[in-house]
Amino acid sequence: MTMNCKSIVICAGLLVANTAAAEEADLRPPGTVMPTIAVRAPRARFPSDDVPLWGGGARLTGLSGIGALPGVNMGVELAVFVRRDERFLELGLGRWVPQETYVVAQAPERVELGLDVWTLRGGWASRTMPLRAWLLVETGELAGRREMTGMIARMVGAVEEDRRWLAAGGGFGVAWPMADRARLFGTVEVAIPIERTPMAMMEGRDFEPAAAAVRANLGLELGWR
Repeated sequence: MTMNCKSIVICAGLLVANTAAAEEADLRPPGTVMPTIAVRAPRARFPSDDVPLWGGGARLTGLSGIGALPGVNMGVELAVFVRRDERFLELGLGRWVPQETYVVAQAPERVELGLDVWTLRGGWASRTMPLRAWLLVETGELAGRREMTGMIARMVGAVEEDRRWLAAGGGFGVAWPMADRARLFGTVEVAIPIERTPMAMMEGRDFEPAAAAVRANLGLELGWR
């Protein structure tokens, strides 16, 4: 008996609701269309959408390669860079030495074969991935002296013809994040010498750079992305 009463009450409620809806529809003028409200989800906004992304920092890199000097080449480079959005510009000062010691024959004092080089890089740096790619130009001196005036001369390329290093090329790298402002940066580069002048060595043979210098480097980078 109780269940029948509940069923009767529910049916009565549905009948009243349907009757009210029908009466409301009858009161509307013919052809009336009920307005609909479109709800648009808010678009996510990121600072990178509107504000240019600036960054910069410095990197100390251990160098290894072949081609610029006899045998296996090793060295170190200190570079500073600045970036805007997905473009960056970098200037590095590096010192390369060969696996073995070579002494220049025509030098009045003992001058060992090595490469002091300024490298200018410019290219693309992804904002969403730790990837970079660039073109480079280099100027420097083979068998340079260690005084500061020599370093300035190498920067502008004012060195003796047979000791001059001038090259162009490119490379790519991966910067693995270690912390908010620290990255482990691995690179691969190829530099093609524009000038290749033989140089006499004390060992009784001439040295001439190879047609291309290939490098694989690893460094620690500090700075803002």
